[in-house]
Amino acid sequence: MILFMGPFIWGCVSLQIEKFNDGADIPPPPDEFMAGKTLLQEVLSYYGAPNEIVHMKGAFALHYRKTIYRGMDISIGIPLKDVWGPSPNLDSRGNLSRHDAVVFVFTPEGLLKDLKYEKGTSRPLWGTFWE
Repeated sequence: MILFMGPFIWGCVSLQIEKFNDGADIPPPPDEFMAGKTLLQEVLSYYGAPNEIVHMKGAFALHYRKTIYRGMDISIGIPLKDVWGPSPNLDSRGNLSRHDAVVFVFTPEGLLKDLKYEKGTSRPLWGTFWE
């Protein structure tokens, strides 16, 4: 009898955890990388190929980024549908996205004009680069 009543009392619980990283690790720029002194070749040698190249008026930018995502879903249901009608259930979801990003802006000649670095932010470069 207890085995038969178990599903009606305990219900069912499901838990789903998602984790993924998109992109390579992005170390902070070395102190030697300075506007007006660093060349395009130095940045490419240190970081490799960028995720994105942005052509700007009178300049271009190399954008390196990594996204770290963690998510979890939990669902608890009590299958009382056959006994009392609608079955109560509880669903909850949560996620966290963090970004590491660095942007290098170069002159057409390949000389570093500006750089911005953000680690573990929810909105990469929002408060620094676009000001």
